[in-house]
Amino acid sequence: MLKNSKFALYLLIFGVTGCASMYGDNTRQVSVNSEPEGANVYINGKNYGTTPTTVTLPTYVYGGMPITVKKDGYVDQDVQINAQFQTVGLWNILNFPIGFIIDSADGDAIKLDPDSTKLSVKLQPQIQSNPNVTSKL
Repeated sequence: MLKNSKFALYLLIFGVTGCASMYGDNTRQVSVNSEPEGANVYINGKNYGTTPTTVTLPTYVYGGMPITVKKDGYVDQDVQINAQFQTVGLWNILNFPIGFIIDSADGDAIKLDPDSTKLSVKLQPQIQSNPNVTSKL
């Protein structure tokens, strides 16, 4: 009886989770620094704070996610956060198709590219036109 209960518990736990959900790298934090500091960090038009900051991305990052860094007097800069497939998710073949469905639905089938988790942006000053200067044609 106890042996059957342990087996049933194992099946329940294993059957309702995906391998990438349990064992994958599910970190969604990205540190953003800028030169000069104090720039605003935007994701999908929402302000996530000023640099230096650490941003927690939404669960779904399929295909990557653009981050925009803005500061008055400087040119806005877009940076792409890239994602990649979590190979640990291949273990879902053992409980196909449930594990694949769960990992895909909760966003854990992918992980952030490690090169995208620490961003450093050098902002360029905007070139301002001088209204006192006239051009001769």
